[in-house]
Amino acid sequence: MKPDYWKRLAGTARRVPVEPAREMPFGFDTRVIADCRAQREGDETVPWARLLRGALVCASLIMLLSLAMNFRSLKEGDPGPVAIADLAIRMSLYP
Repeated sequence: MKPDYWKRLAGTARRVPVEPAREMPFGFDTRVIADCRAQREGDETVPWARLLRGALVCASLIMLLSLAMNFRSLKEGDPGPVAIADLAIRMSLYP
């Protein structure tokens, strides 16, 4: 019979003494936050990020306005046979 490695590993893990949870060193969280802020202040992409954010807002407004103006044509669905014939006549009369 093959040895069951999982049972052997689980048994070994159960025998390990449990250590109390360690606390963070004094001032560790303050240093981490200060380091994060320092990296963010030194970042050169901030002007580009503002420009791209503004472009996103403008593009969203243009998209919403175009959807609002073309709502009726989007709501109608497939054109009927009369509309197709009318389009064919217009295309043949106005090259």
